[in-house]
Amino acid sequence: RTAAALAAVAPAEAQTCTPVQAPAVDITSNRFYTDGAYSIPDPALVEKRRQAVKPLEDFRADMTRYASRVLAGHTQWARCIEAGLVQWAEAGAMLGRLNEVQAHFERVWALSGLSVAYLNAREEMAPERRRVIESWLDRVAAETAKDLPARRKGGGNNHLYWLGFALGASASATGNTRIWGLARDVFRESAAHIEADGALPKEMARAGMASHYHAFSITPLVMLAELAARRGEDWYPQANGALHRLAALVVKAGIEPQSLAQRSGAAQKPLARNNFGWLAFYARRFPGRVQADRLLAGDDIWLPAAGGNLSLMARRWVK
Repeated sequence: RTAAALAAVAPAEAQTCTPVQAPAVDITSNRFYTDGAYSIPDPALVEKRRQAVKPLEDFRADMTRYASRVLAGHTQWARCIEAGLVQWAEAGAMLGRLNEVQAHFERVWALSGLSVAYLNAREEMAPERRRVIESWLDRVAAETAKDLPARRKGGGNNHLYWLGFALGASASATGNTRIWGLARDVFRESAAHIEADGALPKEMARAGMASHYHAFSITPLVMLAELAARRGEDWYPQANGALHRLAALVVKAGIEPQSLAQRSGAAQKPLARNNFGWLAFYARRFPGRVQADRLLAGDDIWLPAAGGNLSLMARRWVK
């Protein structure tokens, strides 16, 4: 919509926007696992991290919630996400000091969620506001891309996959072909990590969190494949259909929680519902390929780091 049309939104509707979180120019966070397999969290460190990134995560939650409402047809909510993203863009949010490696991860998860949110709502925003937001997303993506050598070191793991998704999401939102090319490269590298039985060796080494980190890994890879599909590119066949093998492994872990216990060497923490937002896309694109009904039954699945209401996004994106 035009700026004039956005301005015509009823005052009562405009007042429902949550006050915008102060822009997080700097990002402070901390790691929280205590063992060599990165599988046992320290509750005190988990809470310290939660408090440190709360403003960043609250902003992402607001923006993805508004975008999901726009996607559902309630276009007046575009005014809220537009205002929030412009304020953060003009402040240079997420472009300041990052105190340690965990802060770099936080920026990735923020960029991915905010980029998808913007992608889902941008058609309802004023062109001049879109230019401000897209310029900022490109700047954040360019800074985030500088982490690629570090994430590739040692072969790469789930953090590389999420970085690829963040780059792919921002490029899809802004049309940046260079950044999209980087995301394509990451997907190709990532698919090659998946073994014949669907396992990811680095995630299998996470002891009792092996199931969780396989699910955590497939989410950005399916989302990348779906962003590619929106551009007419089919990435699912890459590496001899590696993503299909990983999907089968994660679905089995959801249905049989201890299916990875023997191979990982530890009893597995059962997967949570938000570990299966990716499955909403996969099951629509490949009906009957995996046993999805039980895992998808119930309310829509939300994951702010991936853009909000993934069940709704799958219904809109996958025709």
